[in-house]
Formats: sequence, C-alpha cells, structure tokens
Amino acid sequence: MRRVDALIVASAQRTVESFRRIEEQRTPYVLIDRRFQGLAANFVGVDDERVGELATEHLIDAGCRSIAHIRGPEVSTALGRLEGYRRVLSRHGLAVRPELIVSPRSSDDAGDRSGYEAMQRLLELSPLPDAVFCYNDPAAMGALRAILESDRRVPEDIALIGCGNVHYDALLRVPLSSIDQDSSGIGERAAGMALAVLEAKGAPARPRTVLLTPRLVARESTRRLHA
Repeated sequence: MRRVDALIVASAQRTVESFRRIEEQRTPYVLIDRRFQGLAANFVGVDDERVGELATEHLIDAGCRSIAHIRGPEVSTALGRLEGYRRVLSRHGLAVRPELIVSPRSSDDAGDRSGYEAMQRLLELSPLPDAVFCYNDPAAMGALRAILESDRRVPEDIALIGCGNVHYDALLRVPLSSIDQDSSGIGERAAGMALAVLEAKGAPARPRTVLLTPRLVARESTRRLHA
C-alpha cells in the first residue's frame, strides 16, 4: 500500500505526541495556523501578534479607550493575539485591566456560544467596555448577539471586531469588522512548502516558518462617530 507523500496539518490538538509518530514514519509534514512550542516543524500561518495589534489599533483609532478582549484557548494563535492586544494598549498608555480579558468556557468548536457567554460577563461590568476584540469571528458573532439582546448598540455603545473575515461577516445584522488572515495565501504557501520538501528527496533541512501579514477589513461594527 502506498503511503501519502506529505501532510499539511491544521491541528486542533494541544500536544505533540501524534507529530512524533508521524516523524517516526518519516512522513514530511507542514503545520498551518497553529504552532507548538518545542516542536521543530515547517509552518505557515499568519502573524498572530500583528493580528492583535491591528485589531486593537483600529479600535483605538475609532475613539475607544476601554477595550476588552474575548480570548481564545491556550494555543499559539490565541496567545499571539492576546500579546498583540496587550502591547498596543501599553504603547498608548492604556491600562491592561485583567477584568477586561475574558477566557472562554466552551471549546473552539463552539466559538459563538463561548463568545456569547463571555460577552454576558463583560456586560455585568460597571463601567462597561466601549469596545471588544474577539479572538475569532465566531466568538465575535456570539458577542454581537449578547450586546444586541441587552438593548445596546453596535458600534455606538460597544464597538466589536473579530478575526477570520469569514464569508458571511458582511451579512450579519451589524456587518462585522474583522482581521483577514489570508487563508488562501496560507494554503498556497503550505502546498509550495510541501512540494519543496518532497523535491529535496529527504535531504536534511532546517524547518522553515512563513508568517503572512494580516489585513484589516473595517465594516459597520467599528464605524463610530468620534466624540
């Protein structure tokens, strides 16, 4: 039976054991989206720290000063976006307030529910945040529902931005601002990297990391009138 020549892996795991087994079988692979600390592997993804910086800078440019973050799980994507968020707040002299950083209670595959629940917790604060940066678009969609159900307005009361730029963002009740990760670019670069590994015919090479530049896509959920 012929084995696969190479793998392109978008992993939802939090440990590296399965990759060790792949390596034992000498199957080349390329990771996309998520990296693993301590694992030397070819990787293609977006610059997640820059994602956090872009989203937070955009909210500050919109006039927001009390910016919350609905963060993701303990994986590289979420950690990078959280670091970018913190960095920009500090750069602008804004406090990084622990109560404004909300961790999810649900797993990644229930992002809208976790975003809804996290936003409900933020809505209990006094004073309320005037903006929320969500780890991804499903979480932002859940947050949007929670805000609107509380009879508050987006973006006039609370501005909102996500990440992923999914194809239906523009069709929501309030079109969602988002950070585009260049998913097609990630796929193309990963395929090219896998082919390059195969063409090397097993010759040892240092693993490569390619980080693509994210892009802001501003829509109605952050278009506030400046005071």
